[in-house]
Amino acid sequence: MPPELEHRAFASVEELWTWLGENHRTHPGLWVVLQKASSPTPSVSFHDLLEAGIAFGWSESTRRANDTTSYLQKFTPRRGKGTTSARNAAIAARLEAAGRMTPAGRTALGY
Repeated sequence: MPPELEHRAFASVEELWTWLGENHRTHPGLWVVLQKASSPTPSVSFHDLLEAGIAFGWSESTRRANDTTSYLQKFTPRRGKGTTSARNAAIAARLEAAGRMTPAGRTALGY
């Protein structure tokens, strides 16, 4: 059985993008702590995580409960190419037009 992934919270989108910029090539993945809408704790949203993952070639998958104000979202490097939904392809196109796609994101999506 593989070792448990670390749990990490990101208070802002900038913090998430900075972390991915430094770690996307070498890190095995995380359980990202996402706060529920009712929580007073600052947190990136699922959509923020989705966009950053597309840009850097990472993928969100399993979601599980954490506590009464947050949940955990598994976030790991993409393993295969070309497994992109229409929604993700549209996000990638928007990120590309804005100059935010990285070479790792393009490669992971098979571009």
